[in-house]
Amino acid sequence: MKPFFQKLPWISLSILVLTYTTYGFTLPLPPLPEVEGFQWHRAYTVWAIAAALAVFFAALLTAPLRSAKTLVAAWSKTDLGILIAAVGFAFAAVLAISQIYIFATGLILLSAGSLARLDIQTAGYTERQAFWILTATSLIGLIVGWLMHYYRGLLGF
Repeated sequence: MKPFFQKLPWISLSILVLTYTTYGFTLPLPPLPEVEGFQWHRAYTVWAIAAALAVFFAALLTAPLRSAKTLVAAWSKTDLGILIAAVGFAFAAVLAISQIYIFATGLILLSAGSLARLDIQTAGYTERQAFWILTATSLIGLIVGWLMHYYRGLLGF
């Protein structure tokens, strides 16, 4: 039996780190804290949302789909459920097209996460282990992107 770290899918996790690094690099850089006191800045909110999004995507990719299947099956049995689903999908499509940059970024993050999740599942990890591996990898990518952005601004590039 291979040790825990030897059976990790390093290539797909590297792709996940690279996508989150690119995402973290594009986020706004918060100002340095003042000596006299801490002031909340809008960039802190963006970074908190980005970290929460990384955890949410990891949870979404590792959640069991059994409950979602029963929920969809229950909604699709009635005409009202089909109407609400059609209107909801149409609204989501219009929203995705109107905000294509944000939608494409989320889709790229989900695609890289899905690839890593499939490789983690193939390697034989449990759902809980997969969640923590995906979460840690995504947050490491965000931190690396923030550091690259920070030192780029610090060095004046």
